[in-house]
Amino acid sequence: MSITTFKQATIFGGLLAATITLNAFAFDLNEVQNGDKPYLEQFNSLDKNANETLNWSEAKADKGVKQKDFKTFDGDNDGSLTYEEYAELKTKTGQKAIKTAMSDSWITTKVKARLLEEEALKSLKISVETHKGEVLLSGFVGDSSLKSKAEELVSSVEGVKSVKNAIVVKG
Repeated sequence: MSITTFKQATIFGGLLAATITLNAFAFDLNEVQNGDKPYLEQFNSLDKNANETLNWSEAKADKGVKQKDFKTFDGDNDGSLTYEEYAELKTKTGQKAIKTAMSDSWITTKVKARLLEEEALKSLKISVETHKGEVLLSGFVGDSSLKSKAEELVSSVEGVKSVKNAIVVKG
């Protein structure tokens, strides 16, 4: 029984994504279970008035903290974050960033596999980049029908929001 290249890539990509995601989630959990405080040093460096809380003007010095996240994780709605609230914000937003990156990697894997399955395209060097579900195709093909075919195939891949086709027709 033969398994297609697309299915192989899909299985491999899924296993890789799951492994990386689980390792990333385990990072903060392991530190907390060991009694460590994973973001304490960073929290203390932001706490300019040393009152053991961060107001928005202090927290925004951390480029990874967005005002909407600050408000979301301000559990007692007092306009400031305790260390625990800040650590939860950093952990959850970090996990979200990892999921986004893994999702893009997963989409790229599926797109490349789909292009490899197509006999007319598999020997061509088409580059694939993905950012937030938007796929950029680049490279060279011999005629416009191959350029169109690549875009059509990529558009049908689950998770692809849009395709920018920068493939150049030479010949």
